[in-house]
Amino acid sequence: MKQRYEIPTAVYALMYDGNQILLQKRNHTGIEDGAFDLATSGHVEAGETYVDAIVRELKEELGIQVLPEDVAFSNMIHSKYHDDGLVYNNVYFKIKHYTGTPAVMEPSKNAGLEWFDLQTLPDNLIADRRLGIENDLKHQAFAEFGWE
Repeated sequence: MKQRYEIPTAVYALMYDGNQILLQKRNHTGIEDGAFDLATSGHVEAGETYVDAIVRELKEELGIQVLPEDVAFSNMIHSKYHDDGLVYNNVYFKIKHYTGTPAVMEPSKNAGLEWFDLQTLPDNLIADRRLGIENDLKHQAFAEFGWE
């Protein structure tokens, strides 16, 4: 019998304010340190829905409250990372409303938050996260990354 395809899933928050998006600078994670990432990201835990995961991550990483009804699916990227061949399902959500002020709650992993204009995103934004933003702006629900 063929082995079933099992891959981890991560969720990402697209947080906009007008023509700007909130990004974090990665720090001491061992993966893409010094690069910009979306404001919040994290793994989906066993028994957790994707929406529950992003709501939990927003509270843990940014200290903000988000109701499930304020989370909207944007897109999914099936990513393969060439450095180690790791494969992920990356699911992106737009955050329509939140309570509180985003702040760095995990300074050991996050060197800071910054709002960027969508037309001048930083060069060191993680490539598949940039694709997630582009997909959202184009209303494209699915893409594959790193399979070339």
